[in-house]
Amino acid sequence: MITEAEKLIADGPQQMNNLCLGGCGSKNYLSSYKFGKKVAEMLQEISDHKSTGVFEKVPENQPTTSVVVRPVEQPIALESTIQKVWSCKWTKMWGSLASMLGGVGTTTLLTKLNNKFSTTPNVFEVVIWALVSKDSDVGKIQDRIGGNFGFSDDSWKNKSVDQKAPDIYGALRNKRFIVLLDDLWERVDLNQVGIPKPSQENGSKLIFTTRSLEVCGKMEAQKKIKVKCLETEKAWELFRDKVGDETLNNHPDIP
Repeated sequence: MITEAEKLIADGPQQMNNLCLGGCGSKNYLSSYKFGKKVAEMLQEISDHKSTGVFEKVPENQPTTSVVVRPVEQPIALESTIQKVWSCKWTKMWGSLASMLGGVGTTTLLTKLNNKFSTTPNVFEVVIWALVSKDSDVGKIQDRIGGNFGFSDDSWKNKSVDQKAPDIYGALRNKRFIVLLDDLWERVDLNQVGIPKPSQENGSKLIFTTRSLEVCGKMEAQKKIKVKCLETEKAWELFRDKVGDETLNNHPDIP
């Protein structure tokens, strides 16, 4: 009920924008009527549930999310983007982090997001991070995803793509998962890999990084976030951190 109520709350600002005439009218009467009816029904349902429910005993805590924590560099000036992506993880289906250039931090960002799931309460049972890259084929992607479920012995790796797909599908089918694919250069066929299609019904998500807006389109990304280059001051901070003051101060021309 809380989850459903939160969805209504999230839709509230848009519905308020539809109101006019000091709140006495609406730009879309049917939409406003349906939304108001949903809110009224939800309030009544919650009231009934609280009055008749027994809350002395509650279910045990949700199992912790299965996520492999990955080593990651300290991000420079990516905190706001990380927060933006984190707040978008509840969008209906899937999204992308797009950048026209390499080396602007998309891998670091995706890795930080992966690790955040291990320390922050969330609704996902499984978090999968997999590097795709330019030279990866479906089989390599399957091996990287399969490792999360213990599918790593030689007998599994020697299976064909068509044989591996049902194994991955079976491991994910009844779980609420989020898949993080890093560095897509072309469309990945989720069915061929064995990843169930994320949907509003199953509550699962897909987030990927890419340098191509065309890939965003082919993957049907519903949310696109552009990762920009660093501002000059932050770029200089990162450069100094990598090069070191000893080298920078070695000769006055170097800075």
